[in-house]
Formats: sequence, C-alpha cells, structure tokens
Amino acid sequence: MYKLKYYSLTKEERQDLKEKFYQTDFGSSMRARLNRLLIIGIMAFIFSIFMFVTNTNIWEIVMGVMLLIASFIFIIASFKIRVKKLNDYLVKKAKKK
Repeated sequence: MYKLKYYSLTKEERQDLKEKFYQTDFGSSMRARLNRLLIIGIMAFIFSIFMFVTNTNIWEIVMGVMLLIASFIFIIASFKIRVKKLNDYLVKKAKKK
C-alpha cells in the first residue's frame, strides 16, 4: 500500500492536480459521479432534518436517524473517494516520469 501523496502537496499543487485530472475522460466522469453522490448526501441530510422537525411518531424519528447516518456516509465517502482517485492519478503520473 502506498502512502497518500495528495496530503503532502501544497494548495496550488492540489489545484493543478485537480485541473489536470478533471481534464481526462476518466476524471470528468468521476467528477460527475462524485458530485452526484455529494448532492444526494446533502439532500438526504436536509430531508432527515425535515423528518426530525415534523416528528409525529417514533417511526419517522427512527427513519430520520437512519437517513441522517446514510447521508453522512454518502458525504464522507464522496470526499474519501475523490482523494483516493486523485492520489491514484498522482502516483501513476509519477511512475510515468
């Protein structure tokens, strides 16, 4: 297992890496997928808060908690997968040189 080189980059280098990665075919498709995953997570978070506010019975509270947990998983997974794919791209780019 290789170390995450992404975290050792400066802010400017991270921006350059993101721009280069998103210009590739795989990067542009991954960006769309990860943005979709993030939007679903944010919408689920908002809906779970709505379920807490309008709690009429215990079942809605339980469903709201489960939806809140799932939305956090979606949001965190979106960022983790994004960093993992950027790191994979960085490692492959370094091996080509």
